Amino acid sequence: MQTDGQTTRDELILVWLRSEWEAVDPPKSPDRQLIDDPDLTDQAQNQAREELLYRHREPILKELPDEFHPVWVNIEEADLADLYILPCLDWYLATGGTFRLVDTAANLAAGREFRFGHIRLSIDHRAKVNAIASTLADYDAATTDEVLILIAADESGPYTIIDGVHRAAVLYRNYLTEPNMPWKGLLVVDRAIVESLWHIESQKAEQSIAQFRQFAELGMLR
Repeated sequence: MQTDGQTTRDELILVWLRSEWEAVDPPKSPDRQLIDDPDLTDQAQNQAREELLYRHREPILKELPDEFHPVWVNIEEADLADLYILPCLDWYLATGGTFRLVDTAANLAAGREFRFGHIRLSIDHRAKVNAIASTLADYDAATTDEVLILIAADESGPYTIIDGVHRAAVLYRNYLTEPNMPWKGLLVVDRAIVESLWHIESQKAEQSIAQFRQFAELGMLR
């Protein structure tokens, strides 16, 4: 993974919020000034962006260190085996239980669901991947605005994609037929991430994955 310069937590929050803007629930500003005309020297703006993103992505953000120093990166072919999807219930079957990005191509399928008592949760990541596929057809890391955000406990990986998982699945699927790498990313490396729920090798992640496996074996996740 090639690094391409250091940036700030505030810029990472901006990039992340920009990709999530439409999904953030009100109340939020009716205009998009915070993401389309940002001033990263304005601490009030930075705080407003973080509050909006935290409201939408609290389970991910609260597992990150309070202070971190992200870097811009180019994700290369040699990194593919070390790229992981967030280890959460709805991606278990979509990755064949491995959470590896490279396993999404063979395991994305329609009609997935989770059932628990009267709860029925439909899962169809394939539909979302297909819906955004055309936007990444001519992907070029040098000019794209599409950024994957990743975390790792060590510079050598493994790396968890915490924002852009559907885009990553599209990029990988496209890569299989027409090479499109490198991919543009923002990477946070911090030793504290080794304890994060989202770090694929953490004890928390292992416990979650064991629970997902049990759900699948019981037919609750299918």
